[in-house]
Amino acid sequence: KELQHAAFHDPLTDLPNRTLLQDRLEQAIAISERKKQKFALLFIDLDGFKRINDDAGHPVGDEVLKIVAQRLFAVIRGMDTAARLGGDEFVIVLTDIVNEDNAARVAEKVVESLSVPYCIADLSLQLSASIGVSLYPNDQQDANELLRTADEAMYHAKREGKRQVKFYNNVS
Repeated sequence: KELQHAAFHDPLTDLPNRTLLQDRLEQAIAISERKKQKFALLFIDLDGFKRINDDAGHPVGDEVLKIVAQRLFAVIRGMDTAARLGGDEFVIVLTDIVNEDNAARVAEKVVESLSVPYCIADLSLQLSASIGVSLYPNDQQDANELLRTADEAMYHAKREGKRQVKFYNNVS
């Protein structure tokens, strides 16, 4: 059981890893097709994380990542998935959304939650997040393509000044 858990979860944050995320995305696609529902994929990159690792050290950076995972988990519903891709990149799969506004509200909550200062080892650290959003089935119907388009939207958010949410359908 421990080996199974280790194979599908990030060892630092205990969030689902890339492998389990891929499975959850495939499940979300199948359920959405069957029920004729939409879902959103949020691709999150932390703004300023490299500076924290460089200035405060990797152990402090690791603690920040753990707190990020907790904050993401606190924002989503039990039926949704938050995963860590690696480094300072995270993904949220928001299942069964009615429209783009549902995803926008959650993405804004994520931005606000991740902008609250991180108090670690007598340090108060500030971060923000850039988020790219892809919608199923509007933007893509394939799991890898959804990740790619959400990633593209996230980079657009970073280019536009960071601490923003960008939808793929508004940047393509």
